[in-house]
Amino acid sequence: MKVHSDLSKFKAQRPVITIGMFDGVHTGHRVLLGRLTRKAKEVDGESVVITFWPHPRMVLKQDADKLRFLTSPEERTKLFGQLGIDHLVLIPFSLELANLTAEEFIQQILIDKLGIHHLMVGYNHRFGKGRQHNYDEYQAFAKKYNFSISMVEAVLTDGMQTSSTDIRNHLLAGQMQEANNILGYQYTVSGRVVGGQQLGRRIGYPTANIEVEEPHKLIPPDGVYAVKVRVEGKDFGGMLNIGYRPTVNHNVDHRSLEVHIFDFNHDIYSEEVELEFIERVRDEQKFANVDELIAQLKKDEATIRAIVTGE
Repeated sequence: MKVHSDLSKFKAQRPVITIGMFDGVHTGHRVLLGRLTRKAKEVDGESVVITFWPHPRMVLKQDADKLRFLTSPEERTKLFGQLGIDHLVLIPFSLELANLTAEEFIQQILIDKLGIHHLMVGYNHRFGKGRQHNYDEYQAFAKKYNFSISMVEAVLTDGMQTSSTDIRNHLLAGQMQEANNILGYQYTVSGRVVGGQQLGRRIGYPTANIEVEEPHKLIPPDGVYAVKVRVEGKDFGGMLNIGYRPTVNHNVDHRSLEVHIFDFNHDIYSEEVELEFIERVRDEQKFANVDELIAQLKKDEATIRAIVTGE
């Protein structure tokens, strides 16, 4: 997959284009993207995804502080590549871009910069200033400017329309399996291993303290989770604690992600780690003493080992 940020250098054969943020690249997005790649092959063209960064709400100052993303730009890029997209076009979102009408966007970007052959849109997608146009009007623009257009209908998961909002709600409720079902893969949080207090090592459960670099990344609620840990190019099972470690930590302002990786003893300080969430096992708890904490950790380990191995 080729990634483009300079549209003046973009070249593609009969571009088949779709537009959107695609947060999560979930099952609904994947249906659309699958049709995009098939359409490109049908017309002997190339598939093109246009997406934006920063998020429009950041630029337009629409409750930007409340934004919580399922995927960072880097994670989205990786997922697009796995789905066989030929070209990813990253357009910096700006006030100037926000003021383009749909027709102006079509003229200035899709036609003049990208040479569009076909436009594919989701059933509820709107673009252009005020998001005021509908599919009938997009069809009229397509006819006027001599490109073809198609729409992908809503995708249902368990009888409900698939949406990033539903996934966020499940994650915020700790409902990992429901969220993963709509995503079509296990929710992933990436970060770098940073220094910690080393208490886990002293009690027999060494942990890697993960610092998430994307400030708007959605982090599931406090608790203990069964996770798959990808580090140094390999996958391991692990038990993750999200929260404030109330039994041993008096710094109540610092929320941490600490993972104990099963059957692993390498020094991975400053390494990049991916956590794939499988299941939330329990709430975070405060124990009377460290011995009670250790006893619970042994129970958690047995439960989580069974979950990650499917036994």
